[in-house]
Amino acid sequence: MAITIPHTFTAGAIAQSSTVNANFTAVQVFVDGLASGTNIDSSAITTAKINDAAVTSAKIADGTVTYTKLDSATVPAGIANNDQVVLGSQIFG
Repeated sequence: MAITIPHTFTAGAIAQSSTVNANFTAVQVFVDGLASGTNIDSSAITTAKINDAAVTSAKIADGTVTYTKLDSATVPAGIANNDQVVLGSQIFG
């Protein structure tokens, strides 16, 4: 999601505090949305953009990866909701 700044200014023109504050508020709302995850485009984080060493079993807390959270396109055929999956040395399921 791109940020939208409501007001633009011209060199030499006097800027009213209400328009400057509105711009700052727009930036704050956008940044707060990034922090909460609501302003992140679905295409912003892809497998190709994630470094292979960035995701490790030590960084994945027990129980946080579940069958229902996995994208059905990435779940191999034959794995059921109650099956266990071993990724590296981590067991899920």
